[in-house]
Amino acid sequence: MKSVAIILNGASSAGKTSIAHAIQRLSRTPVLHASLDTFTDMFQWPAVAGQEERRECHRVGVANFHAALPILASSRFPLVVDHVFEQHAWFEACDSALKENRTYFVGVRCPLSVLEARETARGDRKIGMARSQVDRVHERKPYAIEVDTSVHSAEECATAILSFVEKEEEANQTPEPTAAAGRGSS
Repeated sequence: MKSVAIILNGASSAGKTSIAHAIQRLSRTPVLHASLDTFTDMFQWPAVAGQEERRECHRVGVANFHAALPILASSRFPLVVDHVFEQHAWFEACDSALKENRTYFVGVRCPLSVLEARETARGDRKIGMARSQVDRVHERKPYAIEVDTSVHSAEECATAILSFVEKEEEANQTPEPTAAAGRGSS
C-alpha cells in the first residue's frame, strides 16, 4: 500500500511549519515532518563566504532534501513536507521524488501584508524574502487544496487538510481481493 505525502507550499512566513506541526498533533496516526529549512540550515551560514558559495550551499541543501524524500516517505507513516517552490524545477523534483506515494499538494497562502508583518515579527528571516516569493511559489502548481492562514489558524488549516486527505483516501480505496477471489476456485 502506498503511503501518503502532504506537500505544503507557500512563501516564507506563510505558516507552513505551524500547519505541519498541527497536522502531526491532530492526525490519528504518527506523521513524519520533513522541512526544506532543515536541509538548507545544515550549513553554518555566517561562516559561508561569498554569494557564489552561498548559492552552491543552498543548491546542495535543496538537492539533498529532494534526494531524502523517497526514503522519508517509504514507511507506512504519512509524510508532511514543508517546502517553498522558488523554482518550478523544485516542484518537479519533489513530485518525482514522491512518485511512489499518493501525494497531495497544498497551497499555503496569505496576503503579502500579513507575510511581511510575520517576517518582521519573526526576526529570523531576511526582510523582503516573502515579497520575492509570494507570487512565484504558486505559479503553475496543481494544488489538491489551498488554505489561507490569514483567516484560519494552523489548527483549522490542518483540520481542513486532514479531512480532505481522509475523504480522498476513502474514495480511492480499493478493496483487497479475498484469498478465494484472488486465486479462483478449484
